[in-house]
Amino acid sequence: FDIDQASELAQISSIYSNVGEVDDATAVSDLVTAMKSFNIEASDSITIVDSLNKLGNEFATDSAALGEGLKKSASALSLAGNDINQTLAMITGGTEITQNASEMGNALKVLSMRVRGMKGELEALGEEYENVESISKIQTQILNQTNGAVNIFDKNGNFKSTYEILKGISKVWSDISQVDQAALLETIAGKQRGNQISALIQAFQSGQIEKAYEASVNSAGSAMQEQERWMESLEAKTQ
Repeated sequence: FDIDQASELAQISSIYSNVGEVDDATAVSDLVTAMKSFNIEASDSITIVDSLNKLGNEFATDSAALGEGLKKSASALSLAGNDINQTLAMITGGTEITQNASEMGNALKVLSMRVRGMKGELEALGEEYENVESISKIQTQILNQTNGAVNIFDKNGNFKSTYEILKGISKVWSDISQVDQAALLETIAGKQRGNQISALIQAFQSGQIEKAYEASVNSAGSAMQEQERWMESLEAKTQ
C-alpha cells in the first residue's frame, strides 16, 4: 500500500479494533485478508468493518469471531464465486448454530473445494480427499441426491457460487430421503465436516442466512455510528 492508503487503513483498522473489540494486529490481518480476497480497495475498506459490526450486533455471534471465520475461508470462497456479503452471511448463519466461526470458515472452504473437484488442494491442506471425484461425477452425484433439483452449473455451464448451491440444496432438503441426505452431505462435506454443513443448510432453511446477507448489504455507516458512540465513552477519553 502507498502512504495514503496505509494512512487510511490505519484509521479504518483502528475503528475496527474499537467497535469489534479486537487487538490491532487482528484488525489489520482481518482487513487485509478481506481486501485481497475480494478485491476491495483501501478507499472502500470501511465497508468490511460496517458488515462485521452490523452482523456482530444483530446476530448471535460477534465481529471478532466473524473475522476469524473470514480469514479461514475468504480466499477459497471468493475463488468459488461468492462475494463478501454472501461469505459473511454463511459464516454468520452457520455460526449462530455451531458457535464456532473458525470451524465454520474451514468447513465452507472445504465444501467449496470439494464441489469443484479440487483434490490436490484438499490433500495439501490435510483434508479428506480420497472420495473427491471428477467434476462431472460430482455434478451427477448432487443432481441424483437432490432428485434432479440442484445443478452445480448454471445455464451457461459456469459454476454456481457456493451460496447458490447451498441455497438450492436447502430448498429440497426436507423432500429428499434420509439416505440421500447422508450421501449428499458426504459428497459436499466429506466425513469430517458434515455437522457444520448440516448447520448451514438449517440456517438457509430458517431464513437466517438471507437475513444476514441483507444486513451485510445494508450495513453502510454502521461502524462509524458505533465509533462515535465509543468516542463518548470513558475508555476513549482516557486513551
